[in-house]
Amino acid sequence: MHRKIALLTLLLCASLPAWAAPPEIASAIKADKPYGEGHMNFLFIRAYNARFWTDADGWSLEAPSAMEITYGMGFDTSDLVERTIKEMKNVDPGLGDAEVAKLTPQLNKVYPPVKSGDRLMALYVPGKPIAFFHNGIPTGSIDNAYARDFFGLWLLPNTSSPSLRAKLLRLK
Repeated sequence: MHRKIALLTLLLCASLPAWAAPPEIASAIKADKPYGEGHMNFLFIRAYNARFWTDADGWSLEAPSAMEITYGMGFDTSDLVERTIKEMKNVDPGLGDAEVAKLTPQLNKVYPPVKSGDRLMALYVPGKPIAFFHNGIPTGSIDNAYARDFFGLWLLPNTSSPSLRAKLLRLK
């Protein structure tokens, strides 16, 4: 009996795709694997793994895309918001105080505290707010006017992590 269960389990696992778009983005993105992926370290500790999902040939604000972050360490909401704002200002030095004042409470609502193993997903669909998910559960959305700067903190040429960008966009 145990051999039959083991064989059935093996056959089921072999028939599943190695990758599949996470369920929370599957209605917008049909890719069966991430477009690109990489990681960010903090000193010698893996801060997070990042996966960029899209059906397009690269990143475009004309096509749906998603950024999936799986954390290797914990962060509270204020840390995530502060770092996001800092990085968005890095990629868009013109991001003014008034825009930051509008964006900050939106980020505070969509970012929960995270621990190692938690997964955050941001889904961009042109013309819709950017939807956020924590471990597959919706946490809210932010204005899509921030899409370029938000996704740009990983994907624009002036990101603070060009090596991660190159992996996410398959530039190397």
